[in-house]
Amino acid sequence: MIFLYLLCIVLLVLFIYKNLNSWSIFFLSTLTISWILAYVSFTLYLSKFNYYYNVVNQFIDFSPGNWNNLVLINFDANTLIRLFNFGIILFYFSLLSYSVSFVCSLKFNKKWGFFFAAIVGIATVQYLFYDPSVNLMVQDYAFRGELLHQYQLYSRAGDIVFQVVNFVYILISLALFAYHYSRYYRLRYIRDYTLYNLISLVPLTFVHLFIFNWAPNNFVRTTFSNSYINYLQPPINLFLVEYRFFPIIALFAIAFMIYNLFKYKSNEAHYSSINFITKKTIDTASLGVRAFTHSIKNHLLAIRSETEYLQERLADDEEALYSLKLIMDSCEKSFQNINDANDKLKQITLNMKVVPLNIPIERAIERFHLTNAAIHYERPNSSILVYIDEEQIHEAIYNILKNAVEALDSNGQIWIKINEVELWGTITIMDNGPGIDAENINEIFTPFFSTKPTISNWGIGLSFCHKVITAHEGKIEVSSEKGKLTQFDILLPLVKRV
Repeated sequence: MIFLYLLCIVLLVLFIYKNLNSWSIFFLSTLTISWILAYVSFTLYLSKFNYYYNVVNQFIDFSPGNWNNLVLINFDANTLIRLFNFGIILFYFSLLSYSVSFVCSLKFNKKWGFFFAAIVGIATVQYLFYDPSVNLMVQDYAFRGELLHQYQLYSRAGDIVFQVVNFVYILISLALFAYHYSRYYRLRYIRDYTLYNLISLVPLTFVHLFIFNWAPNNFVRTTFSNSYINYLQPPINLFLVEYRFFPIIALFAIAFMIYNLFKYKSNEAHYSSINFITKKTIDTASLGVRAFTHSIKNHLLAIRSETEYLQERLADDEEALYSLKLIMDSCEKSFQNINDANDKLKQITLNMKVVPLNIPIERAIERFHLTNAAIHYERPNSSILVYIDEEQIHEAIYNILKNAVEALDSNGQIWIKINEVELWGTITIMDNGPGIDAENINEIFTPFFSTKPTISNWGIGLSFCHKVITAHEGKIEVSSEKGKLTQFDILLPLVKRV
């Protein structure tokens, strides 16, 4: 049973490997290794006490012969204790470090250097506190100095302090994931990814506490002879009844983890399918537009040619000239709309370079300096570097803002915010317009779909945005509350950290 659970932990690492930055991968790997190390070394240490066969057999289906072989192997007890304590302490350290690196998108600087130096220091002190050699040395000193009572107080106080510290690590780790989930709730990809990481780690943490809530521990006691050490039995013999339920708990934890991994994959497949269908629709529309525009341009050229001829023939008729001018303007506007549609639906060629994320946004905002809508832009304190085609992203942002401005009334408000979340540079554009009907929310990126009655609007702008963002291997999401707000969230990959 436990081997199946360990397999699920390894699968968890492989499952999210491509979605995490290098520090998160490192800490998640050490989290997995630490749990396996603690479990294996603890099992080997138990083999020194043949009495524990029935207990160990609750976790691993040992045959009596295999157990006897373990008992007969002369494992160094001090080494096993050190490995066990190291695995336990590393588990808590890695869990906290993993949650911090996941939530805070680590860029190592002086502040983070002090933080990790502090928790490494605490982990080191805790490891030395439970080290067999250190404990034997302190016990000998207390025995010779008749300070055994003080040693007992020191040992008990240390146990309480480190138990509290380790438990606080777990609470902080889970709280950070919960905070990250609530903070980026409107960013669907970040929200779902955080949720499935959190609920996949909860079973591992629960099972760890179920087995090792008392650990690390001091397993050595000095005796009258320096050549003989009394190795203590682990304090699990008081909980034999509870340990019999471990297979059921482990099975539930495995099922819970697999279910959530499956749900995450199902959600990703669902949204990938929507993106694929949208891309195919855009590509199909592009072919249709090219065929349509080739034909319609010929008709427009004929209309313009005839209009020019009539302008020459009716040069003295002001009313006729005014009407003919309207026809010419309409032709030119139609040519412009057709060319815009072609440009936005044709295959995109990206000219990629490292650009601060605020630059294309600020360029797009500048084009709306005469609009009635109030645009509130929150610039980040530090530069967020992304690898993008600046012109294409600028045009995509402009199209989203243009849609928002056209939908707003005289009291319209638009809020723009950029941020850095995990491996993404995020752009949030929210307006207090009329919102989008729920039945239309999945259609807005479809070419030629539009809820606007204007003749000049072809419903191409958001299709273009989708094409540009996905071409950058980014993500674009939309959420809306009818009559209240519409929010677009764009995620673009950050420049890879070294």
